[in-house]
Formats: sequence, C-alpha cells, structure tokens
Amino acid sequence: MKLKFKEKFFYGLGDLSANIMFAAISFYLLYFFVNVGGLKAELASAVFLIAKFWDAFTDYLMGRISDKTKSKWGKRRVYMLFGALPYGLAFLLLWIAPFGEGAQVGKMIYYTLAYMLFNTTWTIVYIPYNAITANMTDNYDERTSLNGIRIALANVGIILGAALFALFADGQESLFYQLFGNARYAYLMSAGIFAFISIVIMLLCAGNIKERVDDTEQNDKGFFVTLKEFFKLPEFRNIMLCYLLSMIGFDIIMAVFMFFINDSLGFSGGTMAMVFVAIPLVCAIASSFVWVKLSEKFNKHKVYTIACIYMAFVLLFAIFVPANNVATTILLCVFAGFGMSAIQILPYASVPDVVEVDEYVNGTRREGAYYGITQFMYKVANGVSIAVVSAVLGAFGYVESTNGIAIQQPDSALLAVRIVLGVLPGVIFLISIIFSHRANLGRERFATIKAELDMRRAKAKEEKQ
Repeated sequence: MKLKFKEKFFYGLGDLSANIMFAAISFYLLYFFVNVGGLKAELASAVFLIAKFWDAFTDYLMGRISDKTKSKWGKRRVYMLFGALPYGLAFLLLWIAPFGEGAQVGKMIYYTLAYMLFNTTWTIVYIPYNAITANMTDNYDERTSLNGIRIALANVGIILGAALFALFADGQESLFYQLFGNARYAYLMSAGIFAFISIVIMLLCAGNIKERVDDTEQNDKGFFVTLKEFFKLPEFRNIMLCYLLSMIGFDIIMAVFMFFINDSLGFSGGTMAMVFVAIPLVCAIASSFVWVKLSEKFNKHKVYTIACIYMAFVLLFAIFVPANNVATTILLCVFAGFGMSAIQILPYASVPDVVEVDEYVNGTRREGAYYGITQFMYKVANGVSIAVVSAVLGAFGYVESTNGIAIQQPDSALLAVRIVLGVLPGVIFLISIIFSHRANLGRERFATIKAELDMRRAKAKEEKQ
C-alpha cells in the first residue's frame, strides 16, 4: 500500500517531537545530574537503572493496552493525541535541581521519581507511535521509505534537542546562562521551550496520519507466552538483537559525548558544543536518503555491514583527537555523521516486518505487544548500558559539581571518556552485524510471506460472508 509523501512527513514529525526530548536526555541528562544537580556519578547510574527497568515494564503493558483499544480516534492515534501534553510536562520536571550541595539521597530520590514519571508518559505516547507503522502500510519498501523519512526528521529533532540545547544551556557561554547567570535556570528554561515545541509537533503528527492495516486477530495471550512465541521466531531473535545493539551503541555515544567535548577536549560549551553536536546530525540527515536508496538496490544487511565497519573505524579516532583542536574534532564529527544514519535506519526499518512473520507463523497480529516487548528489551539494555558508563566514569575518578561549575578532572577520568567513546560503541556495532546476517528477512522472503497472508485474509473474509 503506497503512502503519500505528506503522510510520511507528518508521521516523521512524531519522531522529531520525541527526539527533541530524547536527544536532550541522551546527551545532557547524565551530565546535568552530575555537573548541575551535583549527584555523584555512581548514584546517577542507579537512577538510570531503576527508571529504565520501570520504563521497560510499562512498555509491554502499554503495548497490550493499545492492542485492545477501540476508539473513534483509532487504537494508536488516541494515545498520541491525548498523551502529548503530559509527556511534555513530565519532561520539564527532569530539569529541576531542587537541592543544593550534599543531600545526595534526596537528589537521587527526586531524579528517580521524576525520570520514572517521564518514562511512563513517554511510553503512553511512543509505544503506540512505534506500533502504528505496521498499521499504516504492509508494503516492504514503503516501510523502508517511511522509516527513512522518519529517521531524517528524527535527526532534525536530535539537532534541536541536542545542538540548540547546548547553545541555550550548556556551559557559561550558553545564551541562558549569560542571561540568568545560573546553570539551573538555563537548563530549566531550555526544557520549557522544548517541551512546548514537542507537544505541538506530536499533535500535528497524530492529526495527519491514518491507520489502515487492521488487526485481524486479538492477542489474548499472557506476557510470558507471547515472549516465548516471539523468541521461537529466528527473525525476531536476530532482528531484535541487531536493533538493540545498534541502539545501545548510539546511546553510549550520546551519553558520553558532552563529557568528551567539555572535559576530554576542553571546550567550554555554548556555541562550540552546539557546533560539534550539530555537525554529525546534519551529515546524518544529508546521507540518510543515500542509505535508503542503497538498501532498495541491495539487501539491507549488506549495506548495514558496510556502515558498521565504517563507524567502528571512525570512532577509534576519538581516542587520539588533540584537546582544543577544532579542525580535527570537526573532521571526526563529519565522518561519524555519515555512518550514523545507516545504523539508525536499517535495523529499525526491519523491525515492523517481524509483525507479518509472527502472523504468518502464529496466526495473530499483535503490533502493540510486539513493540511493547521491543521497547521492554531496549529500555532494560539502555538502562544497564548507561548505568555501566556512569559507573565507569565514577570508578575512574570523575568528580561531580553543582550549577555547571567546571572542575579539572583527573587524567584517568578523561582517558576513560575517550576509550568508552572510541572503542565500546564500535565493538557493539561490529557484533550486531552477525545478527543482521542471521535474520534472513530480505525483500523476496517478505513478499512470499505477505502474499500468503493476503490469501489467508481473503479466504477468512469469504468464509465470514
């Protein structure tokens, strides 16, 4: 089923909205907790771990709820329409620093509860948003095109949420710091602006997309039975592992990037931080359609393999970039940005195809449960990976501060940041290649599965008549 470009564009706006907040959280929240909120890095790791495990639990529950929803606004769109305001307001609560120096327990409790609340509201909106992909079209190449536009707009959201956030709030050279003279107010004001923008854009997305591919069967099976049936599918196991590893690699990059720019390279935030965040994202947007065209010509896993090897090689140079060297840092950002879009687009473009495989093997469509489990697994992996990164920084002597005051970090911590950024994501990307090849869900096989499902549905419709 072909989709008009207009609808694809409005669908992509949903990820633009979500990624404004996702990028701010991914690039700055750990840094904010440690260097503005004054929370010890070891305790920050616990905040991420607890909040993400809670998030993982609610993801599956929300998937099941959306599967069973019936309303005049659809079974997925209704949550995007009415959940947009709460998830914007909950985002704002993350950027409050309610305690001064000390009070580590109070800080940990507040940030844990605030992050859990945000994750809950995010789940209410984003799980149905993910699941609606399979409801919009069942065409293999249309899904790749849909996700290509989505990723391009997601990267626009990341630029807004990451690069502009740096310009507004990161460091003493940032606009709002110079206006208020206080890092806490700078971060909170930036969060308020981005929360408002995210709410409006999500409403535009929900108001301009349609659900066409209906669920022919309802999923009445429990969590563990559903999980067992999914894991029996080799396509699910391998596509999911490829997707998870690709996402974890980027989560690590985003979590340590500001530590790398501000501490290891010695830049002072503000405009320079905005430039270094924006460059790879702009390059990713510019190259996204190239990767989509290549994947249409060749199998996705072949193109993905090339991109992963390329990214692993490029990231190694983060270990050797000289401090305060603008030209070398820009080159690193440019080359990394070119490979980013492929590793984002290709695994995610394959994720909705498993819905048809599941229906083909198990006789039921369950997009909500599928995306709930997908996000359940991702959130657990994300929480563990960011917690490990934070714990590593603490173990190598990273010193927390309050109100964004710069502290000279020990050499051991600075080297740890470089190694985590330069080595760990690349290794993870390379491992993901194995599962990309094992998935065995190319265009031809998907077409065969889809044709069989169409025959089954036509036969079922005839029998009802």
